[in-house]
Amino acid sequence: MQIGCTLLSPQDLDAAKETGFGYAEFMGKYLVSLSSSEYLELQRAVKRSRLQVAGINGYCPETVKIAGPGFESEIIRKYACQCAQKAGGLGIRFAGIGSPRSRNLPKGYSRLTAVHQLKEFLKITAEEFEKYDIIVCLEPLAPCYCNFINSIPEAVSIVEELNLSNVGLVVDFYNMEYVNEADLNLKKYRSIIKHAHISDDDGTPSQRSYLKPEKEEIHRNRIRRLYENGYQGAISLEIDCRIDAARSARSLEIMKSAKVR
Repeated sequence: MQIGCTLLSPQDLDAAKETGFGYAEFMGKYLVSLSSSEYLELQRAVKRSRLQVAGINGYCPETVKIAGPGFESEIIRKYACQCAQKAGGLGIRFAGIGSPRSRNLPKGYSRLTAVHQLKEFLKITAEEFEKYDIIVCLEPLAPCYCNFINSIPEAVSIVEELNLSNVGLVVDFYNMEYVNEADLNLKKYRSIIKHAHISDDDGTPSQRSYLKPEKEEIHRNRIRRLYENGYQGAISLEIDCRIDAARSARSLEIMKSAKVR
């Protein structure tokens, strides 16, 4: 079981490595925001840390619409091209597509139109990321974040209908808790689940954070069941804060304790 951590800053690469995480993730919108010189410095920092950067979370800013008013194919492709190029230069393997503000639908907006737009978004994005052998992973998000694609079955339906070789699913136990899916048997979805996230929060969904020790058994059992049901990918601690040595080490300990038979 490979365990990683999302990072807000390259300054945390060494701390994540020292804690014992096997890889890091950076936000896609952070990568795209970097100038050429800043990106080169990030590449140098990654090389110095000897910590692989394997994934992307926080894919795009709200100006790039996944579905809803303002959806523009040309904007989507231009952004995907920029993000995929920078991701490819870091050796990234999977890109999570959550980005709630890019897919929150106004009241009365056609769901059929939104589904059509989402499929087009994923198709365009997958085409650009396929050039770098990167898997695009649609993420169901809790209703506290957005009102479109909130459950595993909804996301599975989209992925299966697209039937693209580099489009799969990222499951996030934090989001799944909100819709009572965190203990769902995922065995029938194992072929399309390509990545996984887990976290708790520090009082609000906008502050995803380290795993709570009092929920150790709950987290351990969920991770164990995920792998025992056939999942073979990596799992990341997804946090919205800088690395704290003690708390990150404790979270990693909890995740590692999910012994898979």
